[in-house]
Amino acid sequence: MKYGIGAATASRVSPETKLIVTQSPFDAYVRKYGTIPRRGVFGYFVHELGRRIVGGDYPVGATLPNEPDLVEQFGISRTVIREAMKCLAGKGLVEIKTRVGTRVKERSNWHHLDTDVMVWHYETGPSVEIMRSIKDLRRVLEPEATARAAARGTAEDLAAIASAYEDMVSTIGDINTNADADLRFHTAIFAATRNMIYAQLIDLIAVAIYANRALSSHDEVAEGQKRSLPYHKDVLDAIVARNPDAALKASHRLLDSWRIDRYDF
Repeated sequence: MKYGIGAATASRVSPETKLIVTQSPFDAYVRKYGTIPRRGVFGYFVHELGRRIVGGDYPVGATLPNEPDLVEQFGISRTVIREAMKCLAGKGLVEIKTRVGTRVKERSNWHHLDTDVMVWHYETGPSVEIMRSIKDLRRVLEPEATARAAARGTAEDLAAIASAYEDMVSTIGDINTNADADLRFHTAIFAATRNMIYAQLIDLIAVAIYANRALSSHDEVAEGQKRSLPYHKDVLDAIVARNPDAALKASHRLLDSWRIDRYDF
């Protein structure tokens, strides 16, 4: 699965450059949540190079093409290239050394929780390793967040969680609107932890919810949303009852119900 510069279909050529820009199922997500907007020469180039690195076109330890080669290949300025390399270095993907070049760093150095990096994993065909890692981390984060929401959430927090659940119920069959409500449900739970750092970790779940919608068929997504609804209700009920232990167990049951067949471990 490849999206971006160089694709042969549904493309347009920027009049200023040789960049060929194609649509990706993740464009809407990046526009709303990404750290680097996917627009303009700089934005498209950063996302294309990031995808190529994460997707393995430039493997770990490889030296990226030098500036003159990139100028020739993409028709962009050296200034754009340098700023893009700094951006990728800031995400932990590359290191820049004078008179040596720009080298792809070990995957352990990548900022995998960076929203753009997470999206690049999905856009290039997520590996078993990254999907197992995401599912494992969700099992650590979500149940504990749910327990904390039950113990610490304000009346307003609980109302937000309940409202999101009601929207999930009313939008079954509309996979996009339902996924948006699902994200609001989890976002409200993380906010109810009353921990501002914990609350920011919602991006991990947000990308996973969006990826499920983008990578699976309509029927698969619709069936999964319907199947998970009672488990969301159990989570809501436990939080409203102010029962952290029940909330913890309900969250685990919800995660057990989460299945994307090709990534079911």
